[in-house]
Amino acid sequence: MAGAAPPVDPPSAVLHLTNGGFVRGELAASSQPDLIRWQSTAFTAPFDLPLKAVTAVHFSVPAELPRPSGDYCFELAGGDVVFGSLLAINDKQAELEIARLGRLHVQRSVINRMYRWRSSADLIYLGPNGLVGWQQAANKSGWKEEQGQPWTDQEGATIRGDFQLPARATLEFELSWKNKPDFVFALGVGEDEKTVQRGFRFEVWERDLIIQRETEQEADVASVGEIGQGQGRIHLIVYLDQEKSRILVFNPEGKQLADLKVAGGVAQVLGSLSLANKRGDLRLERLRIGRWNGEPPRQVEGEKARIHRDDGSIVYGQVSRFDAASKAFVIREANGESRIPEDQIGGVFLSRPGKTRDRALAAVYQNGSRLSGALQQVEKSAFTLSVPGIKETLSLPLDGIRSLVVLRPSEIPAAIGEQPGVLELDGVRLPGRLMDGHEQSGTGCLVWQPQGSSTSSPLRPGVSGRIVYKEAPQPQPVQRRASPPPQGPGGFVVGFLSALGGNQPAQTGGKRKALYLRSGDVIPSEITSIDENGVSFRTTLSASTFVPHNKVKAVELALAPDPAIKLNKAKRDRLLTLPRMQKENPPTHLIRSRNGDYLRGRLIKLDGTKLQVEIRLEPKEIPRDRLALIVWLHPDELDPARKTAAPSPPGAGTRVQAVCNDGIRLTFLADRLASGTLSGKSDVLGPCQVVLKEVGQLLIGGGIDKAAEGLAYQQWKLQNATEPKAFQADSGSSSAGRPLGTESALVGKPAPDFELELLGGPKFQLAQTRGKVVVLDFWATWCGPCLQAMPQVERVAGEFRDRDVQLIAVNLQEAPQQITSMLERHKLHPAVALDRDGAVAEKYAANAIPQTVVIDRAGMVARLFVGGGPHLGDQFRDALDAVLKVPGAKPPGK
Repeated sequence: MAGAAPPVDPPSAVLHLTNGGFVRGELAASSQPDLIRWQSTAFTAPFDLPLKAVTAVHFSVPAELPRPSGDYCFELAGGDVVFGSLLAINDKQAELEIARLGRLHVQRSVINRMYRWRSSADLIYLGPNGLVGWQQAANKSGWKEEQGQPWTDQEGATIRGDFQLPARATLEFELSWKNKPDFVFALGVGEDEKTVQRGFRFEVWERDLIIQRETEQEADVASVGEIGQGQGRIHLIVYLDQEKSRILVFNPEGKQLADLKVAGGVAQVLGSLSLANKRGDLRLERLRIGRWNGEPPRQVEGEKARIHRDDGSIVYGQVSRFDAASKAFVIREANGESRIPEDQIGGVFLSRPGKTRDRALAAVYQNGSRLSGALQQVEKSAFTLSVPGIKETLSLPLDGIRSLVVLRPSEIPAAIGEQPGVLELDGVRLPGRLMDGHEQSGTGCLVWQPQGSSTSSPLRPGVSGRIVYKEAPQPQPVQRRASPPPQGPGGFVVGFLSALGGNQPAQTGGKRKALYLRSGDVIPSEITSIDENGVSFRTTLSASTFVPHNKVKAVELALAPDPAIKLNKAKRDRLLTLPRMQKENPPTHLIRSRNGDYLRGRLIKLDGTKLQVEIRLEPKEIPRDRLALIVWLHPDELDPARKTAAPSPPGAGTRVQAVCNDGIRLTFLADRLASGTLSGKSDVLGPCQVVLKEVGQLLIGGGIDKAAEGLAYQQWKLQNATEPKAFQADSGSSSAGRPLGTESALVGKPAPDFELELLGGPKFQLAQTRGKVVVLDFWATWCGPCLQAMPQVERVAGEFRDRDVQLIAVNLQEAPQQITSMLERHKLHPAVALDRDGAVAEKYAANAIPQTVVIDRAGMVARLFVGGGPHLGDQFRDALDAVLKVPGAKPPGK
């Protein structure tokens, strides 16, 4: 079937079900007819699925497809195709020799036609071979592969294939659809979309299939046939002469349907085909491309048996036999018998395709072979198929197979028991349900039974993913419990997910306070205290009261206001940016007040009345009733290469996270499922159990960490400030050959206007300084490089004071007393503007400081520097001098 290569283990494949499910794995041996036994690496045992529950099995395909071998291509009933040699033929049957299948006895009535293969040097392409050779438009993907055939139901989906069409080519193609079609099939096109418009195009116009071409010089159109409203197909044979700009269209019976000639200037031979689905659905079932000698084909009496010679002549009559000794076909005609040597044969038409017996399964191979029939059994490297019209039961090798396609699939019943859901793993999407099970050696307690399967299997330890439950019931409100409930034999309270009542998600902006863990857990809690060891809390869900710092991500100390306080992205980025001077002593917490103010620092202690926090090495106390939220900024989050949570040790249980319908999330090691209740142990809350009907999703293994990364508070992570671009000591140009300070996107644009209060003085408004050169120096007292750069900036700006250069030091969000103390200590005297909320820094994208901005007399940003260095003064002086020398830069009247 696919050459003479020895059988090998079957490649990894994907099983597709009628309910939309799929699972990667491989066929397992089974002696039961019409049964698919499927083994996936995600499960410890195989699933047994009736053939009618399966749509297809698709195997991996090599980059280069094998070519078929044999003297003939035999086209059989039901769309089957095989390649091999003809040994004998008589009035009842033919004897064929097929590679890797041996000698087959085939009823003559199921052989539609056969044509020479090995001697047919004019054959360029035989397919389709799925999507191999085709390319999808990047913005209009949507073509899929079924039964080795391209198929789509997406509007605008387009594929294009370069099949090296010669100047004169013959094409045989077959397209089918389930609903009224609307497509464009263009022949002789190139890479440019304009060539598609100028090519010969088959299109659907209302109820007609037409062939048309339009060039700059002329255009013409011809009707090929009528298209019905519903399911249908077209089967055409086309002769294309690109040099003469002519196309001939025939049906399979040899009747000419169209002859179109449209000149297009200089003849251009292009080798590609383009197939676009405008709406509805479309399938390419057959494509055969060969060379054409340019001679118009002869008219054919399609209803008669016949032989086509290589020279184009046609001999009508029944093939009575094949003489193997003389290698000749014996033809019975009206006036007797005649012989045609085999080497003169082009094609033999024995019977017209008709209705075929019902077939359950089609096997499609990489070389274009196809056989269909009834599945008998599956072995390790082969499967047995009974094909109508073939005497032998076929043992088909799995090596070289492309697809197994079920021809009579039926819908799987949805009702499979309580709590149906969809299991999603890497390479797996299986509707089904969890079955009762418990942790055993080498297996987990999560046992899955897919819809339609008569068997179930435990998930292998270490898999990651989730179970999504359908139509999860809304939780019923119940009263809050005043104290932790008594612990029974199961530990955690059964049905804990509805203990707090309400269906408001437990997240920022929710109507209950909660403890958030780094694993993604959301535990409704009242925080009682925080000390150097961790967080103490009280919850109605458990008697546990403590969690260490390394597990905590956030705690809510007050209900969110209504409407919720919003934080824009720019301000949030500033809050989470770690200055270079604080790398060795980063803040560990981000604290939000009830009115929306934020403070970064190191939490020392929290009790019932106050919070003690260290801010820049100074201890501060804040009344607790003013606090709404505390977020933990873990130092290891600064490292992007940090590892996710380590997998559970063998025998410790399967790590899961139950995501409640009302937003509660709980992670634990599950070890038992019984009667819809999953039991295990949480490293925070201790023994626990959850009722699956109250769970929206059940995350598994690594799927827990992946989901946690997308949760709101998990996004709050410190990030290092951008390293400054150092001034160069011996060059006035950047590495790109431009003056230093011109790399920013703000340079050359109008400077954003602002108004700020000056330290100890009136307000400053940038718009009122038009005609002057203004220098904005963004800084903070905690920024070491700022304190090194400011004296140089102040000194150089003073040198240009008589040339209308004004320096404004913009301080970022610090108290006036703190600023004054620092300036006095360093004996600096710049005019300081107070950017109390960071709004001006946001306008000037001052995410890393010091940042020095030079604004010219016309109010345009002329230079922008980030960072400093020992040569800052010289470089800043050169920059100011260059800005002041710009022609026309003098203020009016000077």
